Amino acid sequence: MVIIPSEIETRRDEYCRAKQLQIVDLIGFGVDGYVWQTERESVVKVCRYKAPFDSELAVYQRLSGIGLRKLQGFDIPWLLDFDSPRWVLELSFVSPPFVLDFAAASLGQAPSEMAAPEWLAEKQRMFGRDWPDVQRLLDGLRLYGIHFPDVHLGNIRVRK
Repeated sequence: MVIIPSEIETRRDEYCRAKQLQIVDLIGFGVDGYVWQTERESVVKVCRYKAPFDSELAVYQRLSGIGLRKLQGFDIPWLLDFDSPRWVLELSFVSPPFVLDFAAASLGQAPSEMAAPEWLAEKQRMFGRDWPDVQRLLDGLRLYGIHFPDVHLGNIRVRK
C-alpha cells in the first residue's frame, strides 16, 4: 500500500477540481512525485519539489514548442496543462514504447554521470538487446538539447 502525503493529495484534488477531472487510479510514484490516470486518458503528475517540477515543465515546454510527440519510435507524453503554484503537470497517456519522466532531465549541458563508463555499462546491462534502440532515443533527445540521465525500465519502455 502506498502512503501518499496529504499535501500531495490536496494539490492533486485542487487541480482536479479546477479542471473538472476525475482520478481513476494511481499508476506510478517515485522520488519526484506521484502519477494518477484520469478519466480523460490523461495523467496528472504531482511533484514533491519545485526544482524537479521546473525541470520537467521546461522539457515538456521545449517538446511542445517543437511539436515532438514521438522520437525514434518512442511515444512522448504531450503537455496538456500545468499548474506552477501546485507543481502539477497534466500529460497525455502513452503506451509502450515510450519515454517519460523528465524531472531529472536537463536542457543544455549533459549531466556528468552520463559520460561515466560505469553508467553506460549499467544501462547496457539493464536494457540488453534493446540498448541500441534506447541509445538512438537518447541521441535523438540530445539533438533537441535534452539530456536524459534517468534511464531505467520504468522511464523508457521498449516493449509492451
